[in-house]
Amino acid sequence: MANFVSNDNMTALMNGIATKFNSLGGAWKFRGSVTFANLPSTITPAMAGYLYNVTNDFTTDARFIEGAGKKYKAGTNVAVADLTTYSEVTPVGSENPTTEGWYELVNGKYVLSADTEVDSEKTYYSAVVDVKFDVAGSFEDLENVYDMIAGTFDSTQPYTAGDVVIYEGTLYKFNTDHAAGAWDSTEVDSTTVTELVTAAEPDSLTTAQVNALLALLD
Repeated sequence: MANFVSNDNMTALMNGIATKFNSLGGAWKFRGSVTFANLPSTITPAMAGYLYNVTNDFTTDARFIEGAGKKYKAGTNVAVADLTTYSEVTPVGSENPTTEGWYELVNGKYVLSADTEVDSEKTYYSAVVDVKFDVAGSFEDLENVYDMIAGTFDSTQPYTAGDVVIYEGTLYKFNTDHAAGAWDSTEVDSTTVTELVTAAEPDSLTTAQVNALLALLD
């Protein structure tokens, strides 16, 4: 949205929400806003749950669960996801679990074993480490956005003023009622996603309203 929160209040609101979420020890840990180029080049299981807000348009690469080549807009949230898989191993008795890089299951979490010799009372696990970025929330590809908010013009259907349709790849909004029939360019005005969203927005939140929202998190 273009004006729901003014620039002056945006940082205060985001930082306040992020601080609250982090203090709750939830699945996500907000790590701030970065450009796509400044996302961590190396991610590890210890970073699982880290959440970044990407400030520019970008195209995913092989580091993403979504695969390479997906386009996302500025403001997309990207999280670190731990996809590591674990398999139980059967020691023969002479291995060093620490050297082998084996894990133990402690309180529901896999942790690297500190044992230097096999403990017959324990179960050990090997790991195939796989950590990727995951798009946590955004609008993907312009065509997909259009499909979310409008249908393709259908000459067999009537439309009312204000209805939005896609015609030959462009978004249009009817400026008058349209009876079922052929496309009539005089009955519509071209529009954009930004215009549609902005038209539905309230005025920018005041500082007092931002503080009230933050208070609800307490």
